[in-house]
Amino acid sequence: MRIQVKTVGTLKTLEEGPRIEILEVPQGTSVAGVIEKLQAQDWEIGFVQINGQRGCRESILKDNDELTLIAPLVGG
Repeated sequence: MRIQVKTVGTLKTLEEGPRIEILEVPQGTSVAGVIEKLQAQDWEIGFVQINGQRGCRESILKDNDELTLIAPLVGG
């Protein structure tokens, strides 16, 4: 199945803007599986959205889902 993945925050360089890519993944893939496929560290993900709604690492994705992975906010 095909999904769109957008990464925001420290998962990309700020000069480039958000990174968006299309991935082919097996049916039944979870958000955690996509994070692993992207070779991102679990701590790099602060918030997950699927089709504009809050998701979690255990959420199972469907064909044509739009997954957004947002880095945690830091600062002081």
